[in-house]
Amino acid sequence: MLNIKKAMIRCLSIVSLFCLIASTSIVNAADLKFADDGEVGFFIKKLGMKVIDADFQQVESNIRFDPNHLDQTQIHFVIQVDSIDLSNSTLHDMLLSEDLFDVAKYKEITFDSTQIQSLGSNKYNVFGNLTIKGKTRQVVFYTTIEPDSDGTFDFKAATQIQTKNFAMQSKFGSLTDHVDIFVDGSLVKK
Repeated sequence: MLNIKKAMIRCLSIVSLFCLIASTSIVNAADLKFADDGEVGFFIKKLGMKVIDADFQQVESNIRFDPNHLDQTQIHFVIQVDSIDLSNSTLHDMLLSEDLFDVAKYKEITFDSTQIQSLGSNKYNVFGNLTIKGKTRQVVFYTTIEPDSDGTFDFKAATQIQTKNFAMQSKFGSLTDHVDIFVDGSLVKK
């Protein structure tokens, strides 16, 4: 009788473990999107001070994240350029002009990941193709993807680009040689 109880407890333990593993796999291979209240934007510093600080109000995303199988992780963003919101609204027309974003011709900025490299402690290098003004360049976003207890993930990413690589020129000369791009928010289930 005692052996039957032990066998049943062992069987239930194995079933519970299997269910836990199955549910963890489902959670780890989540279809996610960037939360609407997150920020995707850029800033430009000159002499250590931000001279331009902007974010985009319309961002679509499709994210498949699996920390146990990074080769299956995919991150895709589409940003509507004309949804830009600036700290200094007098620069709005200049940024959307032909010299910089050329919004009349190029409506979207896109990013598609090509490789994810773990750095440990929920930190990653996210390699991918960034397309601005029809020019696609490989960039690396230094990224933190940290799980929250509610099933979401804190998501922060940053990179710096050279505007000349994307055919962006400014009448202000070196003001916009380098642009820091940031993503800060949550990943939530679709």
